[in-house]
Amino acid sequence: MCTGRVKEFRRHEKRRDLDTLLLLNLIVTPHPLGESIAVEHLWFLQRQFKKIGLFPEQNERIRFLGEVYSYTRLGGKSIDRKLFGTTDYGIKPVSHAN
Repeated sequence: MCTGRVKEFRRHEKRRDLDTLLLLNLIVTPHPLGESIAVEHLWFLQRQFKKIGLFPEQNERIRFLGEVYSYTRLGGKSIDRKLFGTTDYGIKPVSHAN
């Protein structure tokens, strides 16, 4: 279970499928039982929420079920920030939580 407040929307200058939204004060609670983890902020692709039928508005607190995944940073800003090849984590929204 994840819950967070929508702070900001960003449009990608060239590709609409890469539009993002920023969630603040994200609380991630492992399922079935586990201690909650607080995450200060996390960017998501807007299309991930559209797929599960969630269309959040700014300053709205949203709740959703998600899967945590890891990935290796390969390029773009990662090279500029000297993070190329490091492991990072994300959350993929799976379904809307009521």
